Amino acid sequence: MELLWTKRIIASILVLQAPALVHAGSTGADELRTWAAQSQYEGSARISDITRKGGGDLYRLDLAKPIPLSAIKAKVKSGKVKVISIQLVNEKNERIALKAFNNVVLADSDKELLADNASSNLSILGIEIQAEAMGGNASLDINAISKVEAPKLALRNGGGNGGNNGNNGNNGDDNSNSCSRKYDAILKEKLDIIQLWAGRAEASAVGSWQEKYASKEFTKFVNEFIASIKSEKTSVASTEYTLTLLNFFTERHNASRPDSAADQGYKALATETFEVFLASLQGDQTCRVVTSDSLIKIALDFQKRQDANKPDSRARKVYEVMIGQIGKLIPSHYRKEIASKNLNFRQADTEGYKYYKLFASSKADSFLKGTYQEMSVNAYSVAEQSLLKEVKSLNNEQTYQLIVEFQTKYNDPANYPQEIMLKYLTILSDHSNFLKFMATK
Repeated sequence: MELLWTKRIIASILVLQAPALVHAGSTGADELRTWAAQSQYEGSARISDITRKGGGDLYRLDLAKPIPLSAIKAKVKSGKVKVISIQLVNEKNERIALKAFNNVVLADSDKELLADNASSNLSILGIEIQAEAMGGNASLDINAISKVEAPKLALRNGGGNGGNNGNNGNNGDDNSNSCSRKYDAILKEKLDIIQLWAGRAEASAVGSWQEKYASKEFTKFVNEFIASIKSEKTSVASTEYTLTLLNFFTERHNASRPDSAADQGYKALATETFEVFLASLQGDQTCRVVTSDSLIKIALDFQKRQDANKPDSRARKVYEVMIGQIGKLIPSHYRKEIASKNLNFRQADTEGYKYYKLFASSKADSFLKGTYQEMSVNAYSVAEQSLLKEVKSLNNEQTYQLIVEFQTKYNDPANYPQEIMLKYLTILSDHSNFLKFMATK
């Protein structure tokens, strides 16, 4: 009787653990062996910011310890990736090619691609992936499957490790958001959750329990998003994705019900994301290199979007603030750029004139009018300092020709700034007097 009850208990446990494996007529021991044989353990890692150069780069995932792998799965997390090859490196340093991954193009909309390892009895040291991003930023998730234990993967040279925590099929955290590995994909995941709860809150009746709960969840995830981008000191999203976020947050703020959680939340997201963006431009980080010309284009795009909204719209006010702050940043940004270029007199003078013409032709109410004027002053200041140095090497004929040139420009106030031309003439005249003095000695 006890033996019969024992068998029934074992059979019940097997049904609970692996119901698909229980077949009529099989013994408990058979089921247990089958269930154990089919158990799978997974470990994962993410390769972020994949190169766009032709032919791609080789990325190496190292296993914490050598174990047999039965299969490899690949899934594009963001963008589009051309997987040129994936090879397994065993303990003998031999490479096993997975033919299913030869010259395969995968997009983030595609399902994961799986390849079985025919040599699954050999312990594997690492996985080598030759990959190339197609068009823009892209990241690739690699899952290693083993029947022994959960593989722990690490991307060599310290990036993109999305290591498994050791549980069966339970992936760990992704640590790929370093300075050289933009974390657009991480922010996109957070944004997906925000949009989910915003949609639920906006679709609910005002004041309903559904709206209250969805609004609470939305606000929670908004705060998590903001905390994430503000706490990262070395990680920045790509400029392109940051601008996409700013425009999206602003437009969603504009379209949401006034004074709703979505209204306030999207406004906070736009404001805080923009503050982080500005701070990254002024800091010492090298992840985001944006020139003053690029900042002008960004500001002009914001202005275009601002003009497309109604005068009393909420979006218009947000864009107005962003345009104003970028406009203030551009001259100082440009001053650093021009100082680092070590321009000679002619080059700096050309820069000054370029922005002077833009200043003169800008409309009086344009935010760029004052910006162009300050940039012109900065460039002309560099030109003046360069002329003070270079004039010492000029002979009397060269000095005279420059005096003729800038006297003509001084006499044309409609096209040239007289104050600057006068400074040039003063420097050249002082040098001319010096040459005359030297000639009479």
